[in-house]
Amino acid sequence: MAAEYLDEQPDGPRIGIALSGGGIRSAAFNLGALQALQERGVLRDSAYLAAVSGGNYIASALMISAAHTSAELENGKPLWGRGSPEERRLRLNSDYLAPGHEGKLWMAASVVYGFIVNYLPFALTAVIAGRLTGWVLAALGVRLTDLRLNGLHLPESAVLTALLAVGAVCVLLALGAVCYRRMSDNPGDYGESAWERFGARVLLVAGAIVVVLLLPVLTRLYALASTKALAWLFQEPPETFQSTVGRIAAGLVWLVAALLAAAAALMLSRRLRARRLMLLLASLAAAGLLLVPLLSALELANRQPRPSTVDVIVLAAFVVVVLGMAVFVHNRRYSMHLFYRERLNSAFALQRERDERGCIVAAPISYREKLYFSDLKPATDLPKLVVCCAVNVTTDDVPVGRFAESFTFERGRSGGPLFGYHDTKRLEQRNGVAGTELTLPSMMAVSGAALSPLMGRFTYPPLRFLMALTNVRLGVWIKNPNHAAAKRVEEDCRSRLRRAARRMRDGWFEPGAWYVLREALGAAKSTHRYIYLTDGGHWENLGVVELLRRRCTHVLCFDASCDRDGEGLDIGRAIALARSELGVDIDLDPRPVLPDSAGLSASMAVAGVMSYPPPGNQQAQLVYAKAVLTEEASWDLHAFKHREPRFPNHSTSQQMFTDEQFEAYRTLGHEAGEKAVTLLNIPARRRAQAVAHGNGRV
Repeated sequence: MAAEYLDEQPDGPRIGIALSGGGIRSAAFNLGALQALQERGVLRDSAYLAAVSGGNYIASALMISAAHTSAELENGKPLWGRGSPEERRLRLNSDYLAPGHEGKLWMAASVVYGFIVNYLPFALTAVIAGRLTGWVLAALGVRLTDLRLNGLHLPESAVLTALLAVGAVCVLLALGAVCYRRMSDNPGDYGESAWERFGARVLLVAGAIVVVLLLPVLTRLYALASTKALAWLFQEPPETFQSTVGRIAAGLVWLVAALLAAAAALMLSRRLRARRLMLLLASLAAAGLLLVPLLSALELANRQPRPSTVDVIVLAAFVVVVLGMAVFVHNRRYSMHLFYRERLNSAFALQRERDERGCIVAAPISYREKLYFSDLKPATDLPKLVVCCAVNVTTDDVPVGRFAESFTFERGRSGGPLFGYHDTKRLEQRNGVAGTELTLPSMMAVSGAALSPLMGRFTYPPLRFLMALTNVRLGVWIKNPNHAAAKRVEEDCRSRLRRAARRMRDGWFEPGAWYVLREALGAAKSTHRYIYLTDGGHWENLGVVELLRRRCTHVLCFDASCDRDGEGLDIGRAIALARSELGVDIDLDPRPVLPDSAGLSASMAVAGVMSYPPPGNQQAQLVYAKAVLTEEASWDLHAFKHREPRFPNHSTSQQMFTDEQFEAYRTLGHEAGEKAVTLLNIPARRRAQAVAHGNGRV
């Protein structure tokens, strides 16, 4: 267990603050909590500030403002304190994702653009496969109808007979491999046996043959359904489907239907009771997006077996587009990550300056200024910031069902238990493709990438495939620091030809449609050239475990997660992970902070005891504060609850707050911070001594 810890056991108190995820709801709540800690001197005396998603919006904003604001501009208002210019600026931008009508239209245009660029190589590849298959069958003298089974009779087509024979042989070979292994009783290592690999591969061949046998039936159904759809929607005769306009119209109709099913599946994804319906709709939508261009092209090739010159030119152009996108279009340039990062930068990356009247205001730092985490050196005393993310891995490198591991960014070191820790400057990709640099706003966006095809234990395969195809992704592929390509130092090339060749080679390996397909199939390995980072909540949503990994003796945890049923799931997961990952036992009863049937809690915070494993057997304290409403809460919060029954559990998908909503959560966080400091019970003198001896702020 000792190897899992990053810091040595401290001589005195080492305070860590954990800010949970939860989008703008969490940002407002945790802002209030930090303001309370700031006013009581606890923030100054803390060693670490671990933050996830919305909590990290505020934690990173504090770091950025501290590094870009001179001391003479404080003017009695601490950075991000109550009534500060930063708080006032954020209140004006609590709808930061889509401010005003123009912002909403721009976001809609960004979503459509991302979908088109993301889906285009898959649609074109399906068209290419359909046309080539049809032409090859025509060259062999085989019609599509010849591949259909003739009831229970032996097939008349020699090609179909051969396919059935090969499929049967593959199944028998797989069963024979299993029989040999069992009879010899010499299994070897699990998953590494040549017999296991052989059996799996021949079964994949048999599965591919089944898919091929289904294509003629599906193609016929597609043609019949398309003629019916054109007749019903546009009152067109059946022969209209055979025209170019008719085929395009039919394809668009089915694509729109698939997208509507996709939208319904995504809306149902957060409703546990509708999980089965969501999975069904997601499966139908994903299948439709792939099968519509494939079946349309296959049906056309079957009717027109001899390609014209125009057909060949068009197909060649499709091939060029697919290959060009594979080389020159980086996945991060069309995912929603850049939009998200830009919006976070505008709302939270603030610095103080004087306006034309001489007043001190908070102004956004230009997006063009690259805010690299490793370069930020706060001018004021702040804890070390730990940006909590999750790296998604679908192999047995992580425990079964977890599908993710912790990955954190700090100013000096970044990484996780699975990949080790590396110099942050090395991971920032400063010389990569424009827009792919890992700035601190980019890390903020990754830490808050709650919506992605791969989401750790929250991943559902049908939904995963659908989200990958429709570009519903905020996660980011970054270079694997342990891959040989990341360690290789490129030599300077003066030859333009060699530079161009190297650029094409690097572009081919950079994340594009191939990595989108890996997301869709859930094929994320720790050995790939790129690894996939998403929301820290996909591993642990509170940041508590990362503070324990740094051997904090006192942990203040602020939980703003959405918990309508009062089940305390996130603190439960944190307790389980602390035990399984670090051997730390947490004795905490959160029931006093969980709401009753009336939606009220007995307290906003409770204290518990943490026990580190030997050597040392160190005892530590955990104060857990939650975004809940109590009888003693400020009356304006009760009045707001009366008007907004969802308070304090607005959905995380609601990322645009009014000022009233923002103030309600900020006030709730401030009250939680006051309660947590009371339970912390460390004298200010002892905290200051810990700082002086290196156990507090660094």
